Amino acid sequence: MADGIALHALLPDRIDSLAERARSSLCENEQVGGMKLAWDFVGGQLHDALKSVLDADLIALLAECWAEAPEVQALADPAKHPKGERSVIALGAHDFAREFNPVIAVTVGSCPCVELQFTFAIAANISGVRMSVVDAHIVSVDLGDVWGSGQLSLQGQPLHPPVESRKLQLPAEVQFQAPGIAIGR
Repeated sequence: MADGIALHALLPDRIDSLAERARSSLCENEQVGGMKLAWDFVGGQLHDALKSVLDADLIALLAECWAEAPEVQALADPAKHPKGERSVIALGAHDFAREFNPVIAVTVGSCPCVELQFTFAIAANISGVRMSVVDAHIVSVDLGDVWGSGQLSLQGQPLHPPVESRKLQLPAEVQFQAPGIAIGR
């Protein structure tokens, strides 16, 4: 993600329990359990890997959620909105929650690969949004205030308290790369 707000911005800068929880999971393999490893280093590498896999544009993810709203889906009907027509729709204050489930494969030495299952639960609050829709795609959004929280868990165990964001100051209008965010029907 080049510009915008990355999803991983809702992760804490440091997750102290990540190394210990990863150690517990990885040491279920007896070969790994018998190794002397720098677990803080392993935890740091996992944190970097999580930031990489969660390097998605938060506003585009929000737009994918809005594309599921019946009011927005109605704008994708070609019988009512011919090709090239620009429609504008406004949604009032709302919130939503979504979970992302990244899996990080870890290999230690010659031991078989172990997959660590993470859950990243986010909640967002939006004071309102205005969207432009063309040809069944959200092409731009103009947002009010946005704030949210995120919490990362490893195999069902929370790794930190929820991280609350400040109210985010966004550009007046966010335009998506053509053709935009597809509206499912």
